[in-house]
Amino acid sequence: MQDEYLCQYNLQYQYWEIVFDLGDAYASPLKSVTMNKELSIYVYLFERAGHYYLYDSETGFLSEISKCVFTSLYDGDFESIPDNVVEELQEKKIIVDRDKKYEYYYKDRIKYLSAIGNYKTLDLVIAPTTGCNFECPYCFEGDKRNHLMTESVISDLISFINSYKDSEELSITWYGGEPLLSFNTIKRIVSRIKAECEIGLTSQSIVTNGYLINSEIINFMKENRFNRIQITFDGFKDNHNKTRFLKDCHQPTFDKILTNVDRLAAEMPEDFKIAIRVNINKKNEEDFPLMLKMMQSRYKGKNVLVYPGFIREDGKGNERMCYNTLFGKSRFEFYKKMADQGVNVDFYPSKNDKGCMACRNSAFIIGPKGELYKCWNDFNHPNKVIGNIKDCSLTNLELLSKYTFDASIFNDPKCKECKLYPVCDGGCAWLRYKNLFEGKHYDLCTFMADKECLEECLLKAPCTDKEFMIKAY
Repeated sequence: MQDEYLCQYNLQYQYWEIVFDLGDAYASPLKSVTMNKELSIYVYLFERAGHYYLYDSETGFLSEISKCVFTSLYDGDFESIPDNVVEELQEKKIIVDRDKKYEYYYKDRIKYLSAIGNYKTLDLVIAPTTGCNFECPYCFEGDKRNHLMTESVISDLISFINSYKDSEELSITWYGGEPLLSFNTIKRIVSRIKAECEIGLTSQSIVTNGYLINSEIINFMKENRFNRIQITFDGFKDNHNKTRFLKDCHQPTFDKILTNVDRLAAEMPEDFKIAIRVNINKKNEEDFPLMLKMMQSRYKGKNVLVYPGFIREDGKGNERMCYNTLFGKSRFEFYKKMADQGVNVDFYPSKNDKGCMACRNSAFIIGPKGELYKCWNDFNHPNKVIGNIKDCSLTNLELLSKYTFDASIFNDPKCKECKLYPVCDGGCAWLRYKNLFEGKHYDLCTFMADKECLEECLLKAPCTDKEFMIKAY
């Protein structure tokens, strides 16, 4: 038997040939070996074009197997399998003890619960302003009024950070609105954190439209060791300029943003990641390969990540995703089209951590008035405020509890039984919350929950070129 596990980027499956002699080898199997055993719930057996396959989502193992092995495993007829083969199947976690069926799940659950109360890193998303220099028609922010962070709120922020005595590291993501409209506020906050807070500011990143980047901002990011920037395009030039235009004058923005990305790629350190999010739906999905290939040529050898940002659009009644949203099987079809057009797509499923900042006690979004939120999608919506940094206490404990517990993958019995549990991120807690408490009907599962999609993903050719690779998810 070949003892090779397939790593995330090595899809070339091994032919695992176990051809049984139905004579002597089966004459006297030891029943004690197979007693109280069963096929792992994470094993998926499937047949394609006369070939038989076994996939284990816990270990990432994929193999073509003989029909004889396939039949024995499918039927649960372990007693007919020679003991030495059963032992190897157990080593690969394909056959497991019945009383350890959920061992992986419970270990993951403990990891998740431990992370909820882990205060080592204080993770803050700070929006110094709700204002923006763009007027994108789809903007999700709730309260459209422009609020700016005052010096008094900055002082409250310093006190809030200092109240986390057990935290050793501080991670900040600057957000908005457009955060660079309040660049001077960002500078003051960083300066005061360094001067007045004991906790080390170990990580800084920024989510920006990229239009206002200049030499002063680039130098500031270098001096203060920013490690990441996210800049969004709404497709290629023509489509981008239809939706991401300047407020009031409606002037196009594509060329200037691209020029600013050029500057970042040329001037920032090699370990600084430039994440280019390309917003897409069914209307502009053909723009993504154009953007990707342009970026590949323009920034070859640079630390630039280009990825699709799937626009979340609700249908009538705001109960589920609308037709134009690339979700579920339509997202899989998008990735297939991209691969057909030469895009380097990694289809092979890989393990995912569960939960997000909405589920962690030491992670918050902080608005310009000092208001606290638990989810990016809640920002600027007054009914989703959970407290204020001025009080250093949380007030909306009901919402906090619902995000942390009710909207968890570990509170969904279907997820516990799912063959793809190890390679699922648990789905969006915000959408799960809406399903549970607002009567919505969002589909939370990956497209790989569809058997045809999963089988195609498993048998796709391996992804060998890591540069400008996109991960199907």
